[in-house]
Amino acid sequence: MNLHTTMLFLPGLVIGLTVHEFAHAWTASLLGDDFARRQGRVSFNPFRHLTPLGTLAILLLPFGWGRPVPVNLYNFSRPRRDYLLTSLAGPLANLLLAALCLGAMHFFLHPFRHEGWQQSAMRHGYDFLAFATIINAMLAVFNLLPIPPLDGSKIWPCVLPHGKAAIQPKNGMFFAVVLAILLCTHTLDPMFGVAVHQLMRLMPLSDDIFLSAYQEAGQQSLVDEQWEQAEMCFTRALAIRPRDDVSLSCRARARLHLKDYPGALSDITEAIAIQPLPEYSQLQTEAVLATKEMPDSVTSPPEGKSEQTNRSLQHR
Repeated sequence: MNLHTTMLFLPGLVIGLTVHEFAHAWTASLLGDDFARRQGRVSFNPFRHLTPLGTLAILLLPFGWGRPVPVNLYNFSRPRRDYLLTSLAGPLANLLLAALCLGAMHFFLHPFRHEGWQQSAMRHGYDFLAFATIINAMLAVFNLLPIPPLDGSKIWPCVLPHGKAAIQPKNGMFFAVVLAILLCTHTLDPMFGVAVHQLMRLMPLSDDIFLSAYQEAGQQSLVDEQWEQAEMCFTRALAIRPRDDVSLSCRARARLHLKDYPGALSDITEAIAIQPLPEYSQLQTEAVLATKEMPDSVTSPPEGKSEQTNRSLQHR
């Protein structure tokens, strides 16, 4: 991961692990086992739930871990049911957090309606929420696997007939090694891929994503010399972000090939006002020369035609 991705990834993961462990401790406390509460685990302070080694492993390995919440089955009035609820609390808390992040993303869909630091904050806010949504959903799915020491190894014995709640499963270290191998060899990637794919279908798309898609399609159309298609793509991009020098310059290039010289000159002049780059100045010179070489009948349309065009624009 590069620095930018890490800065977006880590906060969501730290919050997800903290909420996960808090949910275990809080639920156990509600059901009569205050062992975790007495150790200060019913807290949203991440330092009470994370371990330095487990957090460092997240950056170096494809997995990491937090500090397990201690549970005493003898403090539960109904051990099987209460242990099931305590074990389910962590994954359910991650799913709830993912749903909250998914809902909050709707407030960050239109960053280009703002300027300066507000626009940047909106874009980073959307990215952070998207990462947090995916991370928490993956934490929930991952922890439901019936492999020690994951929550699934405690949940499924309580759900299946003749299962028995147990704090320390047999051969726990062996299963932990198996789990590490599965993660390092990416054997579980298809499962995560399906979960992330289904989740991303629920995510609202921001204007930033649409802008990038239109610009990418427009650039490819320029390469393929499909000038009308390129102009359409960059026009749509400019509808999202009007003051974008890249889209303006690219549409100007497409309009030059379509012989819309006044439109090309207007676009490139506006692009230079935003970002005065040498290549923009060269393109402006081409547009100016092409405009001067246009016949008067093209540069100055008849009065009736001009009025008809104005009426058409007003109607639109």
